[in-house]
Amino acid sequence: MNATNTKPNNTDDRFIEKLIAQARNKFGMPAIAVVVMNSSGFQTVQIEGRRVHDDPTPVTINDFFHIGSCAKSVLAMIGAKLIEDGKLTWETEFFELFPELKRDAREEYMHITFEDLLLCEAGIKPYTGSDEKFPDIARKSKNKQLEFIKYLLQIDPAVAQKSSGNFPHLYSNASYTLAAAMLEKTVGKSYKELLKSVFDGFGWDTVIGWPNDISEDQPWGHMVSPKQTMKFPPGHEYRLPELIAPAGDISMKPLDFAAYILMYLQGLRGGDMYLSAQNCQLIHFGYPGFSLGVGNSKMEEMKFSVINGSAGTFFTQAVLFPGQDFAFTIMMNAGSGAAQVPAMEWIAAKILKHKFNWWYKFWL
Repeated sequence: MNATNTKPNNTDDRFIEKLIAQARNKFGMPAIAVVVMNSSGFQTVQIEGRRVHDDPTPVTINDFFHIGSCAKSVLAMIGAKLIEDGKLTWETEFFELFPELKRDAREEYMHITFEDLLLCEAGIKPYTGSDEKFPDIARKSKNKQLEFIKYLLQIDPAVAQKSSGNFPHLYSNASYTLAAAMLEKTVGKSYKELLKSVFDGFGWDTVIGWPNDISEDQPWGHMVSPKQTMKFPPGHEYRLPELIAPAGDISMKPLDFAAYILMYLQGLRGGDMYLSAQNCQLIHFGYPGFSLGVGNSKMEEMKFSVINGSAGTFFTQAVLFPGQDFAFTIMMNAGSGAAQVPAMEWIAAKILKHKFNWWYKFWL
């Protein structure tokens, strides 16, 4: 089923429609949405599948999908806008905004900056795996995330400092909890309120949490393995911990998420959109490998950036080739499991092979 409930009307539409059907059959994905674009707008929009794997109700283009760690680039975007408005700088130190936490914090953290936190170069404990236990914070605490931050700043850094005093990169969800707190302190709003005000300005719908937190009629998350497909109903105990929610607990509609990526593609092509072209470049390519919440590399000498996000039961990806004026997004309502990464990689490879006419790359 495509987005307009009509038959695909061009070669690329038909290719993506067929690709989604093949991927669902090959990997057992309940639903997949793909949007292909250039800087002038969307070129192909296709979605197919079911909201719940064992229920015939079809997914629609107006349904929500969880974007996981793609939310890190959203936090970077909001921060960059505040910087352009003169309310913050990339070099603003955490303790400039939270001097009251300085007394009990370890010396190693004294000069970590907003940019260090987005780069995951602040030595903050990762909280990227289920084996990392969160501190016991009282349920009645008025600001649980602030209590969590106090704890993080009082424990040993997760990685040793360099001789320069800086920390090497260590991917950290908790690092983004501190970055979000800096934004909250700067504007006097919760991160949830700040996110809503920014996205409302674009007309983009967003939800904190799983899609079926809104309604059981929204897509459910799944974990797919060769032996079974596990579905996660509303209210299931599995969810992203509240303490690291700023790192990846946003749900968006496919066209809204694609519009967000289109904004970045236009900026990377030199346009000053919501952000300046300079800050778009910094977020995506300012640092090699992992910049401000965004990965980057080269393929066939073509520079590209990639944003991945999965909190376990959904998986979202965006790939941008600014030099070739090309980007695409993929959203699936299945996350961790034997099929997750292979399915995403298989779809992305097929899209790239089709786009760049890599007919000779038989292994893709």
